[in-house]
Amino acid sequence: MPNRRSFIKNVATLGIFSSIQPTFPENTRFDFAFAAKKNRLHVHYEWGKLEEVIVGYPYLRIGGAMPKAVGKFLRHNPKTAPLKQAWLEADSKLPLEKFAPELAKQNDQMNAAITILQGRGIRVHQVDRINDSELAFEESIGSACLQQFVRDPILVIGDRYIELPMHMPYRRKERFPIRRTLEPRLNDLKVSIISAPEPYPLPEDAQGSFGSSAFLEGGDILLFGKEIYVGNSGNASNRKGITWLQTQLGSSYRVHEVRMSNEFLHLDCGLCTPRPGLAIICREAFPDGLPDCIKGWELIEVNKEDAEMKMACNGLILDQKSILIGSENVLLADKLGKAGLNVYTTPFDMVTPLGGGFRCWHHPLIRV
Repeated sequence: MPNRRSFIKNVATLGIFSSIQPTFPENTRFDFAFAAKKNRLHVHYEWGKLEEVIVGYPYLRIGGAMPKAVGKFLRHNPKTAPLKQAWLEADSKLPLEKFAPELAKQNDQMNAAITILQGRGIRVHQVDRINDSELAFEESIGSACLQQFVRDPILVIGDRYIELPMHMPYRRKERFPIRRTLEPRLNDLKVSIISAPEPYPLPEDAQGSFGSSAFLEGGDILLFGKEIYVGNSGNASNRKGITWLQTQLGSSYRVHEVRMSNEFLHLDCGLCTPRPGLAIICREAFPDGLPDCIKGWELIEVNKEDAEMKMACNGLILDQKSILIGSENVLLADKLGKAGLNVYTTPFDMVTPLGGGFRCWHHPLIRV
């Protein structure tokens, strides 16, 4: 990775849109009685001031058959064409720069985003590169690997750190370098790691499923205090995983399933809540209508193309007044500014073709 200090001199363009203090609808009600404890994990809501975070690393290796679900949510973006073609033709394990040199520029884009976060005083941990022994995990049924999207393999909720059961075998190894990166910090915070039951190591069937285990992924999970919403598109989390989460959290929480179109991967591909009372949504993601959690809210709508190709619903919430999105989302930035947010922008179009955006790229550790 380039030296951070020298990189700052060449950081990507940063735009900031400012506007007025946001106001909330009268029917908006939230319990904010989650006092942050000193030196503890603390994440209860999607919004709130971000103080500590882990972010992804620009590593992707392909190999073996492309899972059917990957073809669904990468189908339209032209920048994914080299990836899909190489995956179909690969008879060996290829790193990103070998089959899609343009996408390899994502390293600079991630560094630019890290610079923005650190400039706000946020403590940033970037996940370490996966090692050979970790790559070998379940390699016979999933030899590919990516490290861009740390949101999915783990869940920080309250002061708990939970490793999640991923649907596609090639993604199940991602939790190991995340654990290795954060282990000193978790030890310092006196946090025990909770691991969900490991899915059975089964190959993909004709329907694109990897068996009937419990599956649960962080991109599907949105936090609204004691009300937790989990997406189910058929491509990632399933009902067994949602039930497991409810059992793990106990009766003080209520976990709600949100049915999604199977053309989307996760809930955060169709919904973002920068602050209470304001949501970014793509209606096509929700065949049963919008989730109850945003009933009566001010809505900023994005079309399916922008949700898929620009990850317009996948922002990085900095606090209740500020959000970071890809600079390619020009219209969205303008709408968010008019809605009362400070909008930070930086290019992320070399990352989004892999199926995730800014929310996928980070996972909060402390948000107050």
